[in-house]
Amino acid sequence: MRGDRSAYPARGRLLRPALTLIASVAASSPPLLAQTAQESAPDEGAADQAYVDRLIDGGSLPEQTKAGEDSNINRKGNLRSLVVELGGSRIVPKARIEGLDVSAFDQVQEELGLTVSGRYQTINYGMLGIDAQLRTGTAARAFTASQGSGFNGALTLSSTGLPLGNGWVVDSSVGNVATQSIDLLRRQQRFFIPTSPLLGGSVQFNSFAPLSVLTAGLDPEPVASFNLAVGEPGLLGGIRLGNFSSLSGLSMTAGGQADVGPGVSLGFQAIAVDDSRDPFAIILATGPAQGQDRLSSQGALASVKVERDGFQLQTNTIWSNLSGNPDPNFVFRETGKAGGFWLDASLRRGRAAHSGGFYYFDPGLAWGTAAIVNNAYGAYYRFSVSSQRWRWTASVDAVESVNGQSSSGILANVDVRRQLTFRMAAGLNTTLRVANGQTASQLLAFFDLASDVGTTRIEAGWSHDPASDFYRIGWNQNWTLPAWLPSGSRLSTQLSFDHRRMLQQAIVPGDPAGVERGNSIGIGISGGANPFTGITVDATLAYRSNASRSAQSLFGPVDSTGGVLDVLASQQDQAFSATLVATARLSSSWTLTASFTDTRSSLLSRNGLIGQATSPLGFTPEEIARIQRSSFRLQAGSISLQYVFSGGRAQGVLGRPEYPVGGTGSLRGRVFLDANANGVRDADERGVPDIIVILDGLQAVRTDAMGLYRFEGVIDGRHQVTVNADALPLPWSIVSDPATSRNGNYAAAIAMQVRSVTELDIPAIRE
Repeated sequence: MRGDRSAYPARGRLLRPALTLIASVAASSPPLLAQTAQESAPDEGAADQAYVDRLIDGGSLPEQTKAGEDSNINRKGNLRSLVVELGGSRIVPKARIEGLDVSAFDQVQEELGLTVSGRYQTINYGMLGIDAQLRTGTAARAFTASQGSGFNGALTLSSTGLPLGNGWVVDSSVGNVATQSIDLLRRQQRFFIPTSPLLGGSVQFNSFAPLSVLTAGLDPEPVASFNLAVGEPGLLGGIRLGNFSSLSGLSMTAGGQADVGPGVSLGFQAIAVDDSRDPFAIILATGPAQGQDRLSSQGALASVKVERDGFQLQTNTIWSNLSGNPDPNFVFRETGKAGGFWLDASLRRGRAAHSGGFYYFDPGLAWGTAAIVNNAYGAYYRFSVSSQRWRWTASVDAVESVNGQSSSGILANVDVRRQLTFRMAAGLNTTLRVANGQTASQLLAFFDLASDVGTTRIEAGWSHDPASDFYRIGWNQNWTLPAWLPSGSRLSTQLSFDHRRMLQQAIVPGDPAGVERGNSIGIGISGGANPFTGITVDATLAYRSNASRSAQSLFGPVDSTGGVLDVLASQQDQAFSATLVATARLSSSWTLTASFTDTRSSLLSRNGLIGQATSPLGFTPEEIARIQRSSFRLQAGSISLQYVFSGGRAQGVLGRPEYPVGGTGSLRGRVFLDANANGVRDADERGVPDIIVILDGLQAVRTDAMGLYRFEGVIDGRHQVTVNADALPLPWSIVSDPATSRNGNYAAAIAMQVRSVTELDIPAIRE
């Protein structure tokens, strides 16, 4: 089965190693690319047609697609995608507290924007990306009535996985980026280092070790990485879009990490911010006058990680120096030098996992202009074990304030779950907190049941603190719906009953007599369906009543023990919310989505915006009743039209990879008759056709009439080239290199470079 080989370069065919000596593959017009033997049908008109096993329907099956999905996606070319979204949002809050002007907080927020995100996958230049947005709308800040409007935009160009060769790749971005951080700091058990938005550029180099038998099937992890980011710091606002606003000044981060031995990694990260505005002064709008709230900061962090047989230990040391004129109203902000460290350890043995550590952070510790954990020292421990039926988890956290001006205490938690049968499970969770001299505890038990009507959870809970007791029973149900309902129909309900007992002095200070009691119920319904093809509707309704005058913590009694969250303690007398989300898939590429939320509540704030008490003993019952007539309402809606396109397919590469990542190059050359045996092809030395050249024993091509061969898309790294010279005329033979030959046959070692052409001529000499 031979085709026309008169033109160069000819297109070869991939030969399977087991067939290279007994099958030949046609070569046609340019370029000479290796292909799989199944990609071409045999020439049935050829007289020397060999028998070839044929699969039913050629072995091709229709591609699996989801219902309603366009199956005619263009699979030609490189992988590529484009997402374009046009959308708008509006949030309208309205608060009423009798006797207090809160209009400054009732700021309507609006936003209209266009976003574009595109990706294009290349072999030799990585994944190219573009992310852009054009936005107009308000830019309200927390705790301030100031807001602005107007158009602004953002643009980020990126390249991910750009191969440099020898296992190195680089990720880079320019435009709206973020400060960098090494992996050792991103994968923390207890603490993390924040990143901040920048208008500038960033780059990260990653190095990967060569593949081995042990790592060939694993997701590759870099053995070394280095990062750099430089730009102008800023803040991100907006409702759904970024809305980058500048803080002025200059910010730079740089760092790197490397595996220095088996299971040992070292890392370092540094940050410097020069003459930037204090972001908290802008957010809170309470700081110094504009132009005076300037900050400069330097920080450094070193990390060491050790891993051995399921044991992992990482220690981190951090230092910072903050100078300038920060917002004095932000209590966590202090200028000057500060330091700290934390140590994390974990051990996994069979089904059991242990983790723990201890830490110390000076007051005023910062990372750039961002506040991080500071003014605290303590330790923690976690334990978990599971089996087919049991799951146990336990944790203990202890924290103390360095200067005595922040919260301190101990928090312990135990959670256990038992799978009783295939359909039934039960569990128990208990928490004990001792904080700032007060003790609080809670207990929650639940029972799960799967039945013909759906999945059911029944739960009962109790919590206690020095001023109150809180009881709750609840029932959550995910229903199994009849088959005659519209496709995708779903329904879940939630019911709860709460009872609270609170000392009267917690409501009216100085009045220790009596206990105030209150009951409340909660009802929630969530449902959805696909009433028509491409249409999805989801709705949620929730209602809660509360006849208690006592203040409730936003997160429950356990958190109302004098900590920072106690400032947020509030009572919701009655609350109702409704949410509706509808999605219409107009085609395989176009989707329209709309949502609306309406929330209403009557609330009492114990430590918030309630005005001043007329009595030195606190609020009188009449004043509390007046405050209870306050209300809050929030209406929010959004709509978006999205276009999504994707196409192409992953491009294959030739040769056996040496590294888990990389680019490609081209290999070409000529098999020729070396008449003078000097190893170099002279002008009068002709090529030899029909010689099979094999790459790494995986792919093969046949030389054309001029003796030329070519492999396109060969992955970078080291490779071996061998030949099958059965078609070589006698008395010519190809000389083997003793250093690389196998069993006396010709073999040559080559090193492919990314985005380059490697030439290898193969001479044959007269015996």
